[in-house]
Amino acid sequence: MKWKTGAALMVVVLLIAMIPAAVSALKTGGLPSFAPKPDSHQLVLQIDNSAALKDGEVVNLDDGKGNAITPYIDESGNMLVPIRPLVEGLGGSLVFEDETFKITMGSKTVELGQDAYSIEGVDGESHTLPVKPTRNGNSFYVPGRAVTEALGGQIAYYPPAEGGYVICAIGDVAEGDMDALKATAQEKLGYSVQQYLKDCLAVRDGSSSVMLNGDTVQLESNDKVKKEEDGLYFPAESLSEISSGSLKYADGAVTKDGSRLDLAVKTIDDTQYVKMSDLASALGKNYCEPADGMAVLTGYVLDGHKMQMDAIAAQASGLPSLGNIPKADAYIALTFDDGPTGGSSGLTVKLLDALKEHNAHATFFMCGYRIKDFHTHMDRYLGEGHEVGNHTMNHPMKTLKGQSSSFVHEEVDSNTDLIESYVGQKPTVMRPVGGAYDDNVKQCMKESGLPIINWSLDTLDWKNRDADIIYQKIVDNAQDGDIVLMHDLRQCTVDGVSRAMDTLADRGFAFVTVSELAAIKGVTLEPGEVYTDFRDETVAKLKGESSTSEEA
Repeated sequence: MKWKTGAALMVVVLLIAMIPAAVSALKTGGLPSFAPKPDSHQLVLQIDNSAALKDGEVVNLDDGKGNAITPYIDESGNMLVPIRPLVEGLGGSLVFEDETFKITMGSKTVELGQDAYSIEGVDGESHTLPVKPTRNGNSFYVPGRAVTEALGGQIAYYPPAEGGYVICAIGDVAEGDMDALKATAQEKLGYSVQQYLKDCLAVRDGSSSVMLNGDTVQLESNDKVKKEEDGLYFPAESLSEISSGSLKYADGAVTKDGSRLDLAVKTIDDTQYVKMSDLASALGKNYCEPADGMAVLTGYVLDGHKMQMDAIAAQASGLPSLGNIPKADAYIALTFDDGPTGGSSGLTVKLLDALKEHNAHATFFMCGYRIKDFHTHMDRYLGEGHEVGNHTMNHPMKTLKGQSSSFVHEEVDSNTDLIESYVGQKPTVMRPVGGAYDDNVKQCMKESGLPIINWSLDTLDWKNRDADIIYQKIVDNAQDGDIVLMHDLRQCTVDGVSRAMDTLADRGFAFVTVSELAAIKGVTLEPGEVYTDFRDETVAKLKGESSTSEEA
C-alpha cells in the first residue's frame, strides 16, 4: 500500500513538473522553448527591432550612446546586423583599431578591414563578404550570414513574412535547436510587423477608415470609430465589412455565421456601436491599444512588443479623420494650386463659398509668399473639411527638380511651418511646382513626411482663362478616382468648377480631398511617393507593388 501511494505521488510530481513545458509549448505553437547549453552561445535578432535574445534573455541593442540600433535589409537584399552585438552575442570580443575590426573568439583572433570585402575566418579560410562593413550612425553593420559563418557559427534567417528573425549560434547546436530558438523568439520578441499587418484590424478614434490586413478601407457607412470613457467603439453597421461577412448587425443584435452573439450594442449619437474589446473576443483576436485613441485586433499577441506596437500605431495614425462624405457612385479630388488669393472677400473666399454650397471638399496647395499677403480666411480650410497642401514657399519657376537637397527642404519645410502657424496643422500632402520631381525631390519629401500629389485631369485654367472651357474639360473627362488640377487665381475657375460640380453631382459624383479619395480607395499615402490618380487600375497597381525579396 505504501509503495502504491509513493508511486502515485511520484506521478503527480512528474505531471506538475511537466506543466510549465506544456504551457510554453502552447505559447510557441507546440515547440519547446530553447534552453541554453554550456559552452555555446545563441543570439536571436529581428529585422527592424532593437530588442534581441542573448542566450535566451531579452536585451536591447544600442550604439553605446543610448541610441537604439536594429538589423535591417538593404536595397540589394543583404541582411545587415550591427557587428558589436553580433560578436559579443556569440561570446567573442571586438576591438576597432586603425580602421580594422579585431575579433577574438576563444584563443583565435581574426581581422576585418573597414573597407574590406573579405574576412579571415576562425578556421583559417578566407570568407568573402557581399558588402563591406557599412556605417549607420555610430555603428558599423556587416552581412550577418557571412560573418557568423566566418566566426565558426551557424545561422538561420527567416524573412519578414516568417518573423524576420536572424538566429546565430555557436558551439553545441543540435538538430532542432534553431526551430526551438524561433519559437522562443515568437514569444519574447513578437512576430514581424508584416505578419501582424496581414492579420489585423486597426482603428483610430474619429476616423471612418480602418486598417484591415494591411490595407486602408473606408467604411461604407462613413460612421466613425468613437472613444468613450470605457474604451473604443466600432460602428455596428460596418461589422460585415471587417469580418468577410461573418458578423452581421440587424434588429439590435449581432450574429456570427447566423448565430446570435451575446454582444452588447450601445447607441452613441443615434448610431449603434459595439465595444472593440468585445469585438476582439467575437472574432477570436487579441486586443491591444498601442496608443491613446487607437485599438488593434490581431491573430498574434501584439501587446508588450514595443517595436511592432509603435510601427503599427504609426501607420494607423495616418487613418484620415474624414468629414461627412456622401455615398456616391464616383469620387474625384478637386485641387487648387498657387493660392491663396485676395483678402476677407477675395477670390479664395468666393471659391470656399462655392465648395461649401456644393458640400464639396478640396485640397489647396498653397504658396507661402501668398499666405503672407492673404491669410484672413485661413481658419476656414480645415473647419470646412478641406485639406491643406504645400506648394513651396516661393513657387520657384526653375522647379525643385535638379536642385540641391538644401534648396528643396528650404522651399518646402519653411512653407510647412508657415502653414502650420496659421491653420494649426502641418500640410498632409505636397505638389511640386509644375509637377516636376526627381529622385532627390522624392527622398527630400520622404524625409519631410509628405506624399507627392500630381494630377490626372488638367483643366489648363491658367492658360484658357475661360469658364466654359474649364467646365467642359471637367465634365467631359472626369472619371472615378481622378485628381483634377486647377488654380486658385481667377474668377473663371470658380465659375467653371461650380457649374461642373452641378453637372457631375447629377451623374453621381462626390467631391473629396486627395487624402479622402485615397482612403476611400483603400490606399495609404506614403511620404516621398508620387500619386497622380486613384482610378481602379491605378489602385490595383499600387496595392500589387508590395513584395519582399530579402535574402540573408
